[in-house]
Amino acid sequence: MPSFQAPRGMRDLLPEEAAAFDALEAVIEARALRYGYPRIVTPIVEDRGVFTKSVGEASDIVGYEMYDVSLHGQAGLVLRPEGTAAVTRAFLEHGLHRAPRPVRFFYYEPMFRGQRPQLLRYRQFWQWGLECFGPEEPLADVEIVDFTVRLFSEVGLRNYELELNTVGDAKCQPKVKAALAEYFAKNRDALSDESKGRLERNPMRILDSKDPKDRAIVAAAPAMHELLCAEDREHFDQVIAGVERLGHPYKVSQTLVRGLDYYTRTVFECVLTDPEFTKAGDIAVAGGGRYNDLVQTLGGPAVQGVGIAGGVDVLYEALKKEGVRVGRDTEADVYVLSAEKADGADRLQIADPLRQAGFNVAIDYSDRPLDKQLESAVKHGAKVAVIRGTPEARGGNVIVRDLVAKTQRVTRLAAVVTEVGRHVPKHQTPPLYEGPPNPNEHEPGAAGEAPFLKDDREPRRTRPPTRRSGRSATSGCFASAERSGRDPKGRRTRSSRPVRWKSRRPRSKY
Repeated sequence: MPSFQAPRGMRDLLPEEAAAFDALEAVIEARALRYGYPRIVTPIVEDRGVFTKSVGEASDIVGYEMYDVSLHGQAGLVLRPEGTAAVTRAFLEHGLHRAPRPVRFFYYEPMFRGQRPQLLRYRQFWQWGLECFGPEEPLADVEIVDFTVRLFSEVGLRNYELELNTVGDAKCQPKVKAALAEYFAKNRDALSDESKGRLERNPMRILDSKDPKDRAIVAAAPAMHELLCAEDREHFDQVIAGVERLGHPYKVSQTLVRGLDYYTRTVFECVLTDPEFTKAGDIAVAGGGRYNDLVQTLGGPAVQGVGIAGGVDVLYEALKKEGVRVGRDTEADVYVLSAEKADGADRLQIADPLRQAGFNVAIDYSDRPLDKQLESAVKHGAKVAVIRGTPEARGGNVIVRDLVAKTQRVTRLAAVVTEVGRHVPKHQTPPLYEGPPNPNEHEPGAAGEAPFLKDDREPRRTRPPTRRSGRSATSGCFASAERSGRDPKGRRTRSSRPVRWKSRRPRSKY
C-alpha cells in the first residue's frame, strides 16, 4: 500500500487519459474559434465573494461545496468551483464591458467542488465553457445550443437528450417563486429534508430535486410556463423556433431550473441517456443558459449574457462507453538501440535528426544485450527500431527494423529519416504563432475602441510630377538639376539654370 494517495474525489490523469483530454481540448477550442470565441484563462483561486454574490447563498456550491483557501491565516479565498462567475469577474476587472459587444470567451479549466464523489462526479473536474456578453436577442441562445449539438456530433456523442426550459427574468421570478412556495408549503411534510431547506431559500430549486420523495410532488406542481410573463414566453418561443429551424431534436422540461441562482429566462441541458449512466440519476454532459443580471450583480453595468459549460470527464467517459476512440498513441514510434556499450552520445546523434523530422523517438539507455533492448522496445509499443553497433551497422550505417512486419534494412545514416518514414508517420509540430505573417500587421486598439487595421495593400505607383522650377525634372533622356536657388524677389538666378546630363541611351532624332 503506498504511503500517499490522491485526495478523495480527485484522480490522476495517466498518459492515455491525458492525451484524450488534450485531444478534446483541441477539438473544442478549434470549434470555439470558428464561432468567434477566443480563449480566456482565469486563476484557480478566486475571492469567495465572486461566487457568494453570483451563484447565490442558497446554492449547493456556496452552501457546502467550496474549497476554502487560507493564505498566511487570511481567509476569503476559494478554489474556483465554476467558470461563469470567474469569467464575468475578469470581464469587469479589465474593462471589457466597455469593448464593442458582443464580447465572447472560451475556457477549458479545472474546477473544484467538495461534492460527494459518485459516478462521474469528482471533486476536481475539467470543464469547458462559452460565455457571450452583450446580446439580448434569442438568437444568441440558439447559437450556444447549436454549438453544443454540433460539437457532440463532431466528437461522436450520440446517446444524450437536449432539454430546454425558461425560468423567467428578474421581474417575473418573484411571481413564480411565490406560486411554487405556496404549493410546496402545502406538501412540506412529504418533502425531503434538503427540499425543506430550499423551500425557505429558493423554492424553484425543489423542481430540480433528484430525491424520489420529491419527484412525485414536483410532478403535480404548477406548470412553469403558466406563471411566466408575456415577454419571457415570447423569448422562449423564439429560442424554440430557432432550434427547430436548425433541425436539432429537443424536449421541453418544465422542471429544469439549473442549480445556480444567476440564471434568467433560457436554461438548457444535454442529459446522457445510456442506461449505464441513468441508473445514477440524470447526468448532464453540458448545461447553461441566460444570466442577464450577473454582470450587474458583480458591480458592473446592465449587460446581458448567455453561456454554457460542459464536463470533460463526463464527455470522455460517455464517448468511451459508445466505443469512440479519443486521444493519440502516447508511446514513441521509434526506439534507438545499440549493441555497443558507453555510446550514449552516438544514440543521441541518431535520434536528433529523426526528432527534428517529426518522429517520436525514445532511446534505450542501457548496455543490455541487443535482444533485451529489442524486447523492451516492443513492450513500449515501438513500431521501428534503429540499431547501431552490429557488424553490418558500422561505418556510417544503421539497421532500420520494422518491429511489426519483422523486416529490416541496412541504410546509411544520411538516409535514416527517409527509411524510417516508410514505416511510421511524422507528427506535425504545433506552431508557436498562428495569424498574419507579421504579428504587428494588425495593431489592436485600446479597450472599447475599434482596432486599428493597417492598409496592407501595395502603394499605387504613380509617375513623379515634373516640376517646372527645375528642382528635379525628368524629361525624355535628359535629367535636370538645380544649381542654386532664387533671388529675394523669387526670380530665377543665372546659376539656377538646369544642367543637362548626357543619357547613356542614344539620343532620339525625334
